[in-house]
Amino acid sequence: MSDEDRPAASSRINEARRQEYKEGQHIFREGETGDSAFIVFSGNVAIYKPTEEGEHILGKLAKGAMFGEMALIDDDVRMASAKAVDGGAELLVISRDMFQKKMDGLDPFTRGLIKILADNVRNAQK
Repeated sequence: MSDEDRPAASSRINEARRQEYKEGQHIFREGETGDSAFIVFSGNVAIYKPTEEGEHILGKLAKGAMFGEMALIDDDVRMASAKAVDGGAELLVISRDMFQKKMDGLDPFTRGLIKILADNVRNAQK
């Protein structure tokens, strides 16, 4: 998603609730069942994999970034962990029901393509 598209995407989720996370507070952990996706409203989030040495940071997300959607697309567990960093984050929380309503509004080809892409990402991580 381009930087220009991110604010537009988050503004379309009018029903989403805001949730604040303090620095270091976990949003979700790898292996958990996912019931929400998130859009960063402000602050920063780290996506990471726990290791024996600590954490392997996969990426840092800032305003407008969406994450956690994979578990809602393919109804599988979380592939990585997420926590607020660099002073914390305020997130828009998108419920499974809200996400599914948005997906149901897509044409069948687009829905199928999204599921195939999600499967490809998940299989690449194995």
